[in-house]
Amino acid sequence: MPEYKDGVDATADMAYNIRALAHHIDARTRVYPQVAGDTITLISDGVADTFGSWTEIVPINTIDFGYKPIGAIIYGVDAASTYFIQLGYSIADGDDPTTAQILGEREVKIVTIPIARATEILEFFTCCCPANAKLWGRLKTDGGATDEAYITVLVSRHIELVDEIEKLATWPWST
Repeated sequence: MPEYKDGVDATADMAYNIRALAHHIDARTRVYPQVAGDTITLISDGVADTFGSWTEIVPINTIDFGYKPIGAIIYGVDAASTYFIQLGYSIADGDDPTTAQILGEREVKIVTIPIARATEILEFFTCCCPANAKLWGRLKTDGGATDEAYITVLVSRHIELVDEIEKLATWPWST
C-alpha cells in the first residue's frame, strides 16, 4: 500500500489525483471575451523588448472557481514583428499582477499582415488563478514601436492535486 514519508496511507490521495488529472485532460473551456468577434488589445511599450501596460482580460469576480488560462489566439496584429505575450492575475481589482502572480508567457513571430491563419492557439503551461481573480495580459515586441495584438484567451477549471508541488514565489525560476 503506498505511503507518504510520514506513514500516511496515500491510496485515496492517488485516486483523487488521477481523477483530477483526467479532469484536466477532459475539462470544458471558455473563451474571453465572451462576445463573438471581440478581442482584447495588448499594446507594447514602444521600446523594443519592453512590456506595455497590463490589460484586463477577465474582470475580477467573473470566474468563481480556480481556473487556468490554457491558451491564447492572436486574431490580428498591426505590424510584422515578434510578439511576446505574458499573462498574470491579481486578486484585488485595482492591482497589477505581482512577480509571484505571473502565470507564463509565449512568443510568436508574425511575418505577414494580415495574419494568414488567425485560429492557431498558443498553448500556455501555467499554474492556476484563484477563484474570482482578475486575468491580465501584456505585450512586448522586437519592433521598437507601439505594436498591437488582438487576442482572445481560453480558460479551463483547475482542480488542485493533493500534496501538489509548491509554486515558486519568484519569477522565473530562482531558488
